Amino acid sequence: MNPDQIASLLTEYFTEMVEVIFEHGGTLDKFMGDAIMALWGAPISHADDVDRAMRAAIEQQRTLGLLNQKWIAEGRPALEIGIGITFGEVFAGNIGSDRRLEYTVLGDAVNTASRLCSKAGPGEILISEPLYRGLTAPPEVEPLEPLQLKGKSQAVPVYRVKR
Repeated sequence: MNPDQIASLLTEYFTEMVEVIFEHGGTLDKFMGDAIMALWGAPISHADDVDRAMRAAIEQQRTLGLLNQKWIAEGRPALEIGIGITFGEVFAGNIGSDRRLEYTVLGDAVNTASRLCSKAGPGEILISEPLYRGLTAPPEVEPLEPLQLKGKSQAVPVYRVKR
């Protein structure tokens, strides 16, 4: 694809994914290339933030399936995404320099989610044990071998959400 086609595809993809995040009470943190970082619980928390994040991830995979059907019918390529989610304490606030600040989150949970995302294969949702334990209505999951993630001294228990 040429750059204009890629930009058009990503704009359509981001529009749909961000809508899902907002529908489930999430906050869009940032776009990182072709990735999206979203969070629940900041700046406003809800008792069911863990469940909201889980439902959003499942809905994003479903929504992407519908987008792919449309794109294939138009002769455009299909996309696949991997999603990683965890739960934990973070610092939320404005970070940056004197010239530019950005609201974001920092902490071990952010790093763990990023590492899980990078380990998630096409169509996968990988979740951490703290997230799984926090769900009031967990989806069907498959426990995986604990993953050794960068920055962690011990392997991290991980679950794959079944489709």
